[in-house]
Amino acid sequence: MHHLRGSQAEQRDPLSPAGAPPKSQPRILFWCVVLVLGLLRVWTHRNDVSPDSISYIEIAWATARGGLHQIVNAYWSPLYPFVLSLVFRYFHPPVQWESTAAHLLNFGLYLVSLASFELFLKELILQPPAAGELLEKYLPASPRIVWTWGNVLFLWAGYFWLGPEWVTPDLCVAVLVYLATALLFRVRRGQGKWLIFAGLGSLLGLGYLAKAAMFPLAFVFLFSAFCLSRIAGTSFRAAALRTLLATGMFAGFALPLVLALSAMKGRPTFGDSGSISYTEYIDRATKTVHWQGEPSGTGIPAHPTRRIFSDPPAYEFASPIQGSYPPWYDPSYWYEGVRPHFVLKGQLWALFRAANMYLKIFSKSGALWVVLVAVWVTGRKALAWGSFAPGAWLVILPSIAALAMYSLVLVEFRYVAPFALMLMLWTLARVRIAAGGDPPLLRRFHLVVILGPALAVGWAVARDLYDAMRNKPYEPWVVARQLHAMGIPPRTDVGCIGGGADAYWAHLAGVRIIVELPRTDLSRFIAADVERRQQVLALFSSVGATAVVTRNADAADPADGWRQIPGTHHFIWQQPWLVAAPEKK
Repeated sequence: MHHLRGSQAEQRDPLSPAGAPPKSQPRILFWCVVLVLGLLRVWTHRNDVSPDSISYIEIAWATARGGLHQIVNAYWSPLYPFVLSLVFRYFHPPVQWESTAAHLLNFGLYLVSLASFELFLKELILQPPAAGELLEKYLPASPRIVWTWGNVLFLWAGYFWLGPEWVTPDLCVAVLVYLATALLFRVRRGQGKWLIFAGLGSLLGLGYLAKAAMFPLAFVFLFSAFCLSRIAGTSFRAAALRTLLATGMFAGFALPLVLALSAMKGRPTFGDSGSISYTEYIDRATKTVHWQGEPSGTGIPAHPTRRIFSDPPAYEFASPIQGSYPPWYDPSYWYEGVRPHFVLKGQLWALFRAANMYLKIFSKSGALWVVLVAVWVTGRKALAWGSFAPGAWLVILPSIAALAMYSLVLVEFRYVAPFALMLMLWTLARVRIAAGGDPPLLRRFHLVVILGPALAVGWAVARDLYDAMRNKPYEPWVVARQLHAMGIPPRTDVGCIGGGADAYWAHLAGVRIIVELPRTDLSRFIAADVERRQQVLALFSSVGATAVVTRNADAADPADGWRQIPGTHHFIWQQPWLVAAPEKK
């Protein structure tokens, strides 16, 4: 049972070898597992992109070709597309391999996030228990056990919360918050020198460049750093000056972007993604694209997408924003004029959605329920809850603040993953094991806590292996090549029936979607008579769309002139005189 709990001497001396990570062999083995499984996951999902991914990829290409000014966007943060632009600039991946290149970059970020998480975990292990705890009756779990719990849960979270398959900046945020929290631990242990505070401020500044939500969270980190420095014995003056240094370093990274965005928008702002999301999810403004000023009270749009047909609604957006799908390349332009305001009913509904999502996050794969049941069953006989030294809760305060902040608007797995993982490990590290506990029971407890997440990961790995062997066709690339074969070259303007935010084929083909009928109104188009459908399609042509593409088979009635794009689930419509003759073999 000694491996389950540390000795009293080890707990009195947090700098003892027991407070360090385990010997090199288990650590090397775990890193090998992460390398192999991470590469498998990246390869399996190498062609997976989301609407957000497409925007980041296009901003990265624009930055690589046109310079840093292309990266200034009030909706999409600059750090991730900047790093991605370096990959594109120096490795020049062909367009059909660019998503693979992005996923390989994410694989590198995933490994860096593991190294950052290890530093956080090491600092967590080094935290001494509260002085008043009865170490004769209950002892903290041994560092080896906490290390094992932490790494198994990190691997599990990489499959079910946030992994390298997400072509978004969330892994960048994870790296930075793990490191920033580790530095807060060091401040609590009395190692908060000037260099530590300067590093903390730099990490927070980079965090804001990775995601605008880190701007308000940075001040929670700074508040915690000041309080922890005082608790560690630093004088008020020294703690204040060091916190001021951290604030200055944060401002050094953040201020150039804040000034650039404010100049571009003509008003003070550190980013518009928060205000737009609040108006969409609390004030019930039109979500994602095509806000026209409804409902009343949400503001007056300065330059919305242009509605060119009312029943069913169709919108044109050829200028002035670039991108294969302009409404999602810079949503802040089309939503300029939005005015978020507090609505009690909307806010309560958002909190309810957040609670539901947190339950889904906890319930993903069922592994955490297994851990919870194991803690409850064992806790009745052999476990207790302890605490760390006074003030240590301030280290985890930014993670709690992040979960609370997202609950006000929108919670997604990848947004909250690093904060939830740190909070979960913080909770498990407070487990105290009875000195006279039943050894078989404790061994079973430890085994269940490890096997629950590990078996869930094993199932996900089997699914990845199956998908990798199946090697399903890369349909967006097939659509892009077929469009070229059908006489639609790059730089052509096209239309879309059913929404174009996830139309990666348009980017791969080098064409621009300039007019669309949204997915939310697709049923109205399908239910319309032939004359009205032809009127909509002719209107698309009149505003410059050479062809119209849809993935909805019900909308693609052959009687209207639709043809299936060979080898795909997509369909194309063109004016008869624009239909290209088949290429001769």
